[in-house]
Amino acid sequence: MPIINKPQLQSPAFSVTNVKVAFECPRLFYLKQRFGGEHLFFSTDYIQEIDSAFLDLANQLMNMIRQESKIQALFEGQFEELMVEAIAHQIQQLFYELIFFPYLDTIITKDSSLAAGLYQIWQLLTKLILNISKIIVKNRRYCHESVVVRRTLMTREILLDYTFKIADGKTQKLTGKVNNLIFDFESRRLCVLNYQTYETVEVSSQLMAVALYSFLLKQKKKVPVDGVVYWVLPELGEYYYSWEKLENVVESLVPAKLQEMREWLRWEEFQPDPPPRTEKEYLCDICPQREKCQNFFDGGE
Repeated sequence: MPIINKPQLQSPAFSVTNVKVAFECPRLFYLKQRFGGEHLFFSTDYIQEIDSAFLDLANQLMNMIRQESKIQALFEGQFEELMVEAIAHQIQQLFYELIFFPYLDTIITKDSSLAAGLYQIWQLLTKLILNISKIIVKNRRYCHESVVVRRTLMTREILLDYTFKIADGKTQKLTGKVNNLIFDFESRRLCVLNYQTYETVEVSSQLMAVALYSFLLKQKKKVPVDGVVYWVLPELGEYYYSWEKLENVVESLVPAKLQEMREWLRWEEFQPDPPPRTEKEYLCDICPQREKCQNFFDGGE
């Protein structure tokens, strides 16, 4: 799938989030693009404070591991003698003292009902610490102790874009941004870490989003890019996607979907053939724009 380099007129760029929403519900995609408003499907037990806490703490953890000199020192010496569990335990203690406990104390002082959700977050972050410790120790075989942490973890935001050639012969630009990448020296591939507090209600659209981020990053970095999704509630979860699976998803589904998205946005109210309803009717029950959708497309029915 070659990049189209010739400058030419094309529709405004879509983001990865736009594509994810379009796979979930064409009508919600249309409403979001035309009128704004919410576009995320949340389960009925969604709690904003827990969602914000997880994303904030996960990012603070990654930055601490990369920047804290005490953590860099844990990977000094002969890599054969490095003990993953012992290193992970020390990182866990440092994170708890410097970041998690002060955060926990502040939050539950305001609302003690959030304590259970924060305990779930702590459990998942300790699992993440162990996974990261394993890959850094493994990378020590190929990388000096003074730079192994920085070269394993990439926490800065990376802007991405790629121009697809779609079925009608035109082109469509797609954009995204990622951070929190892990590089495996042994396999010579990256992995994108995706955090979401709640187990997704729509697995296929989650797969599409992960696939697109990996695909865009692959075009920029020229190495295979795996993806992993972590979630906290209702139970701890982790799902790993290999690059080989993600690449096939993008190439088989995305160009046709981009063309559909452009066609949907050309539709005007009261014309025939509006953007279709979602194929997943259960999403209507948790749609953030359900009433507006019914009024706009179905005359309030």
